[in-house]
Amino acid sequence: MRRFAFFICLLFTTAAHAQVAIDAGTAVLIDPGEPGPIQKAARDLASDMQAVFGKPVRLTHDRAGASATTICVAFSRNRPRGVARPAGWEVLQMKVVANPWPGSPVRQAIVLTGSDIRGTIYAIYEFSRRFLKVDPFYWWTDHTPPQSGRVVLPANLGARDGSPTFRYRGWFMNDEDLMTAWRPGSHERSGISMATWDRVFEALLRSKGNMIIPNTFVFPYEPAVRAAADRGLVISQHHMEPLGLNVYQWPDDKPYTLDMLTAAWKCAVSQYPRDIEIVWTVGLRGRYDRPFWRDTPDVPTSREGKAKLIREAVDRQIAIVRNGWPHPNPKFIMNSWMEGSALMRDGLLKLPPEVTRVWADDGAGLLQDGGQISRGQGIYFHTGVIGGNANNFSERVPIERIHRELGRAARAGATEYMLLNPANIRPHVMSTRAVMDVAWNAGFSQPADWLTRWCREEFGEGAASAVERCYRAYHEAPARYGEREDETIADDFYHQLGRDLLVRIMRRDESMPVRFRFLKVSTYPGYTSRVVNMCRQAEPRWNEAARLAEEARPLVPVGRREFFQAHIATQVDLHRHSNLMLRDNAEAALPGASVLSQQVSVEAAEREARAVLDALRKAEYDKWAGFYTLGDWFVDIPLTLQLAEACLVQLRGERLSAAHQATLARAERLLKEDTSHVYIKIKAYQKGQKVQFCTGQ
Repeated sequence: MRRFAFFICLLFTTAAHAQVAIDAGTAVLIDPGEPGPIQKAARDLASDMQAVFGKPVRLTHDRAGASATTICVAFSRNRPRGVARPAGWEVLQMKVVANPWPGSPVRQAIVLTGSDIRGTIYAIYEFSRRFLKVDPFYWWTDHTPPQSGRVVLPANLGARDGSPTFRYRGWFMNDEDLMTAWRPGSHERSGISMATWDRVFEALLRSKGNMIIPNTFVFPYEPAVRAAADRGLVISQHHMEPLGLNVYQWPDDKPYTLDMLTAAWKCAVSQYPRDIEIVWTVGLRGRYDRPFWRDTPDVPTSREGKAKLIREAVDRQIAIVRNGWPHPNPKFIMNSWMEGSALMRDGLLKLPPEVTRVWADDGAGLLQDGGQISRGQGIYFHTGVIGGNANNFSERVPIERIHRELGRAARAGATEYMLLNPANIRPHVMSTRAVMDVAWNAGFSQPADWLTRWCREEFGEGAASAVERCYRAYHEAPARYGEREDETIADDFYHQLGRDLLVRIMRRDESMPVRFRFLKVSTYPGYTSRVVNMCRQAEPRWNEAARLAEEARPLVPVGRREFFQAHIATQVDLHRHSNLMLRDNAEAALPGASVLSQQVSVEAAEREARAVLDALRKAEYDKWAGFYTLGDWFVDIPLTLQLAEACLVQLRGERLSAAHQATLARAERLLKEDTSHVYIKIKAYQKGQKVQFCTGQ
């Protein structure tokens, strides 16, 4: 009898540790009582399996309808005896169990669970990534997983990830001009279509994020807020929108005073759905992400007085949430952005103990904490950003900088909050994924290993080395205006500078532009020659990057060449031709240049601007048609081209038409950093909605 019992025990032990294979006949089991966000992730898993196996996969809610080998998503239901949920925050677990439910048809269950709802969601998506080879950003990179009739899982599958490095890890979908024009959602009362929003939420969850700020200047009751929460995501707010107050839609007839703001904050809190999870942002900024004293009357003139006013606003905001929000122990953060960052760094602004201080980077990946970052704090990081020297169409932040700066925050224990601004996602998909990987596990690999793996996964083993050389050349190539690693020209800046130079040629204005003083020159001749020299020095570097791209292209598998074009070749050409355009405009603007030489240079600049547009259009294949050009409202490359055309008309001695004069006026307005016309387009779906005011408790 003992020998028989031993044999049975050995049989079950062997079955539990044998390799497990899944195929199109493998069912996905999830109880209908599991939370909605997990249900959605389970449907994504079935879709992933169909993409791999080439056939529909059965998603069942009943054990009786399961298969001999079944993938079981089990948070609160269907967990086999002996399978406990792991402890901790967002911990995922995958485990194979033999004969999980005696009497059912299931002989082996691959159990996906977690310590909480998001831990279970991460288990689902990690299973897809690890075993089905589904790229977490597959929809944004057009990366279909390898097809197979059968996938064999490793023996002794018992994978478990511990709690993430950063507790809150999310995205701020900011300056969303490209996505708004490409997939508008005005018919759904949303700037971006809800189907596209779901793709954003999916990618965020697949990359193990847990928090989102769904666009700039949104009202708390907008559908994207509800949809994000229904996906299991935490909602947060931007630094210029404390407590979710949409200051962009502040009524012009209402004074921007602390008392009026208090009434508006109360209304904003009351407008959020009561059942969602929120990390509350506190602070004080002006209406258009500018210092509050430009909008608020009777502000103290001293820095100490301004710090005191910010602190009073923060105290009021905390009280509003504590009094008006039904959930206990609310979480508060404050992004130390611009003047707030300086006041905190200098010790003038001190936050209440329950508020997490969040240090921002400079838009190019360098944290602006001055060495003060410490335990219990957080960070606000950018892979995409708009405005001046910024990148809207292309990668800017090298992988090494991401690992170094996030790693520095992690070592300091500043891991409570990590907000990433990925702008329109697709142009910055590599650096965005890198940030999310480090935020989940800050010690998992070295930056060189990460880039090598990315190149291998996205472009194949045979092309990986050549593609990695492209990326490294790309990040070394930009024109440099200073010694710091972030003092390089990004894609927006070529056109800001190029248009400034064209306007000065047309206006015969040789004053030094104040906003470009960071070029470290104080005279107009110094300004123009500095730009010429920067671009000339960068030219051979961009030519080398282009050469490496063409060398790598034939090594990339045919199915990945379109993404190679969009993410590497287009980005290289965008910069290469923009650099030449800027050089030509700067040569035309040199003091003493003849009208004939100016005309030749501006004609060359016009050709380069057309080449920039051609490069972007090469990335607009299939579903991406119009992505880069329909909503190019912030950088506005067509405006650069139109201004060059107007300048040529004037240089030829012809009269400017009304259209030419309008182009000149629009360029001058953008040079004053007036982007109001852009947000009128982006926020058109709000159709006149304005901030509301609540005076009661």
